[in-house]
Amino acid sequence: MIEQALAMRRPGSIRARLQVGKWKRALAYLLMLLIPYLGAMTLGLDGKGAYSALLGFLNVIAMMAFFIQFPLAGRLKALPLFSNINWSMARHKQLGKWLGIFFLLHPLLILAPRFMISPDDGLTSLLEALTSPQLLTGIVAWAVMIVWVLLSIFRDRLGIRYETWRLTHLLGFIAVCVLATLHVTSVGRHGQFDTQFNLLWWSLCSLSVLLVLYNQTLKKTLIKQTPFTLTGVSKLSRSDWLVTLECAPSQGFHFEAGQFIWMNTSGSVYNLSEHPFSIASCKTTLPEIALIIRELGDYTARLDELVIGQRVYVDGPYGSLSLRDAERARGITLIAGGAGIGPMLSLLRELAAQNDGRPIRLLYGNREMEQMVLQEEIASLQQRLPDFAAYLVCERPSGQEGVRQGLITQPLIAEAMAAQPAGDWAVYLCGPEAMIASVRVSLRSLGVREENVHYEQLSF
Repeated sequence: MIEQALAMRRPGSIRARLQVGKWKRALAYLLMLLIPYLGAMTLGLDGKGAYSALLGFLNVIAMMAFFIQFPLAGRLKALPLFSNINWSMARHKQLGKWLGIFFLLHPLLILAPRFMISPDDGLTSLLEALTSPQLLTGIVAWAVMIVWVLLSIFRDRLGIRYETWRLTHLLGFIAVCVLATLHVTSVGRHGQFDTQFNLLWWSLCSLSVLLVLYNQTLKKTLIKQTPFTLTGVSKLSRSDWLVTLECAPSQGFHFEAGQFIWMNTSGSVYNLSEHPFSIASCKTTLPEIALIIRELGDYTARLDELVIGQRVYVDGPYGSLSLRDAERARGITLIAGGAGIGPMLSLLRELAAQNDGRPIRLLYGNREMEQMVLQEEIASLQQRLPDFAAYLVCERPSGQEGVRQGLITQPLIAEAMAAQPAGDWAVYLCGPEAMIASVRVSLRSLGVREENVHYEQLSF
């Protein structure tokens, strides 16, 4: 499920980082992939023959894509290209799978011309390559890379603890970076003969590894200097908790409604046990922030073990959800499924603080009525806001008047947005992946433009 929330910088700087559109971001990323290839071309390093040139191009692009894997998942919010964590994590996961496939096929692609001449000759060459001491670094990097990708894909099925997986994931990344670079610069045709080519690759490798070390050392040391304090933890429903944290006013902590944080309650800022959760409060409650957390795993099932007054380390804020995207909208619809109510409540509370007079609709779905949290507050907001209505939807019969049974469907969305033409609405989504996919299809059918639909599908 989605968990989200917060910020340690001024609102203006937050917004500046969010302004890199997805198409500009994708273009910038593609251009970055070309950096080592263009550098190699300036050194006059060409492939022999069309196939060799194409394979060399793909190898260089794949290596650079791997170097960028950590920045994509490294929470580098100071860099606009990597500041949209939802976009970056989606690319990180997609690329990881494709890189795994490409590097798995790497030996076969190199030896493909020999296989085309003779399968027996190709198999002989493949066995010689796999047993050659000279190629040992490449073979080890190849094996570690395959295991690295498979563990990421099947982590949940294997039942690996998140902290264990994350540590092995970081160590595996560093190992592959170093071994693959050593392989390219010592065995590859260009690496054997050109010092400048080797310098380019070792510089890129060093930069990527240094970013890992920065995130795990210096950045955490800075976070340690500004701890939060746990001020409250209580049950909202059978499966939901309300957790409140407070920072010192001097910290200058700021966030946009709808953003999220990583929270570490282990007692050590260097512990890898940190989890992303949505901020459910708005800026008027600072220096206190509230998180609505649903029990979905080992950590969230032990929230009652937290001690009031203990130190909590917060990394954030992150996330691209912002009401600034709705400045020109004539109506706002907030659609939440299950634990996704957190950031939607943050947005709703911010709208209430601004006394927004536009049509505002909340569509809130859950499996059963008992999981619907903070109903009294939502009901009071219907009295405070000029044009606000909430629609509650339960999969199971609730026995309560006004509560729909089933799922959040296109007819219900159309009914909620009837006050204005659908194309004039801004829509915010947060919930399970299947719900978001279904709702996006419904919104397209209703004529809501893609640029007016804002959501994050966070899963780490």
